[in-house]
Amino acid sequence: MALTNKERTLIEDNLNAEYLCIRKYQQYAAMAQDSKLKQVFTDLSNKEQKHADTLSGMLSGSGISSQNMFGTYNSPQGDFSSVSQNLGFTDAQLLNDMLSTEKHVSSSYNNAVLESADTNIRKQLQHIQKEEQEHAETLFKEMQSRGWYKMS
Repeated sequence: MALTNKERTLIEDNLNAEYLCIRKYQQYAAMAQDSKLKQVFTDLSNKEQKHADTLSGMLSGSGISSQNMFGTYNSPQGDFSSVSQNLGFTDAQLLNDMLSTEKHVSSSYNNAVLESADTNIRKQLQHIQKEEQEHAETLFKEMQSRGWYKMS
């Protein structure tokens, strides 16, 4: 599959966003106070890794080797919940930050979908965008269930 220059740029931009999400979810899993929230962040990090793998595959399938500075990273080891407390971060703030991040990433995929010439690329990006929206829904429900997202 040959990518247009625009498609390549859009895929690389979204790959950067995926790597950012992976890192933030891993860091927030280590920083969260609540054990269920730690698991939510870990699960979402794993899903974001699948997105990154898909995007990397799209690039490599076109003979493009991505030299992404965000692609390698050492995950936090251990529990850093005391660090988040010392820095003044709450679980509510971690959730809110990731919800905002997911909204941004979903919007970025929307642009990529609309500006891709190849139907197969568009379908793959639409699938990832749908999953990003599901991630946002998961975060929203976590916030709402804890009384941290008021609908009134």
